[in-house]
Amino acid sequence: MEREIDSSKENKQPEKDEDMLNQETKVIPVIEEFLKVDKKLVETGRIHVRKELDKEEKQIEIPLMNESYEVEKVKVKNQIFDQVPSIRHEGDEIVIPVIKEVAEIKIRYEVTEEIHLKKNKTITTHTEQVTLKKEKVIVERETPKK
Repeated sequence: MEREIDSSKENKQPEKDEDMLNQETKVIPVIEEFLKVDKKLVETGRIHVRKELDKEEKQIEIPLMNESYEVEKVKVKNQIFDQVPSIRHEGDEIVIPVIKEVAEIKIRYEVTEEIHLKKNKTITTHTEQVTLKKEKVIVERETPKK
């Protein structure tokens, strides 16, 4: 029996060594850091935008064209036509024949007079007072209150 006791002592000895090792072992924690980034809106300033309307008085010159006609009656003799003569242009003049019927065996046309119209162009300058509007934008920066 003694031997058994001795052998049990031998068996217990290594257990004590393991306990000692366990007691001498130190635990070192391993740490890992994580980064969390948040962002938020921060008011850095304000602006005010407004428009103003400027009025500017200007005089403008407007060329105006006016056409008029001089009427001249011209007597014509011995111009007889088989058909009604048409209106014709001679340079700046418009010639309008004035006719009458002449009785013959057949009807023919005699020009008794012509109306000559001469076109006259004149350009005059007309001055008009007008108001022109122009907008301008004004931007003002406002710093935030802390």
